[in-house]
Amino acid sequence: MIKRSYLLTHVMGIPVRVHITLIILLPFLAMQFARWFGVARFFFGLLCAAGVFVCVALHELGHSWVAIRKGCRVSEIMLLPIGGVAKMNNIPSRPKDEFLVAFAGPAVSALLALLCRFIGELFAALGIVPLAVLLYILSAVNLALFLFNLLPSFPMDGGRIFRAFMTPRLGRLKATALAARIGRIMSVIGGIFGLFHGDFILVLIAIFIYQAAGAEYRAVYMQQMSQGWFTVEQSADVDVSPPPYARKVPPVWKGWRNKTNAFFNDLFKNWQ
Repeated sequence: MIKRSYLLTHVMGIPVRVHITLIILLPFLAMQFARWFGVARFFFGLLCAAGVFVCVALHELGHSWVAIRKGCRVSEIMLLPIGGVAKMNNIPSRPKDEFLVAFAGPAVSALLALLCRFIGELFAALGIVPLAVLLYILSAVNLALFLFNLLPSFPMDGGRIFRAFMTPRLGRLKATALAARIGRIMSVIGGIFGLFHGDFILVLIAIFIYQAAGAEYRAVYMQQMSQGWFTVEQSADVDVSPPPYARKVPPVWKGWRNKTNAFFNDLFKNWQ
């Protein structure tokens, strides 16, 4: 039986694993990075690809370190072709704690971007050009990780930060619903952009975010329902559907228009 992931190491007692798909794709990623180097291209490309995922692992360790200090248990960190995932048994319910856990990853990426740039400048001054280029690339990748993860696309870091800010105003369930809705819209936009530009990694990330946003909302819904934190309001109005032969099926574009209008009405109502 083929293993789906392999253990790399333990950090702070957390197993760091690499998925088999990343191992398969690593040579192809190395060839993508190899075009930046003149000598020993594939070697430096492989080193660069490995460095990218080391930075991703450090990003996730930033989340994990703060989460552990806030009383959460991190079961593992999984490195995937679309990035890294820190699997936590629970997410802090206090908005302040959730903000700190969510922001810790981008903060690590920003620090790595500055550090790689600084060391790259030192190598450039010493005339070690290949290593300088390698560190410049890693600096740019970490800057991209910092900016990309701060997008308010739930359940990414920016989406969790957005939920942390909205929870005191709306409550956790409504804040999650709003963040998940925005996350799904942004994932659709990102997926379409990736399709038109041939960026299939972006398409995979968009699909992952779309599915994860819905799963996160359902988890919060079930959690609050089990704890009895909200009541279901029943409407006194009853709509009686006409028989099938009397129904008029509206055009598809009207359904999309109604859903769009309802989304923005809810969005502006919640922000008021």
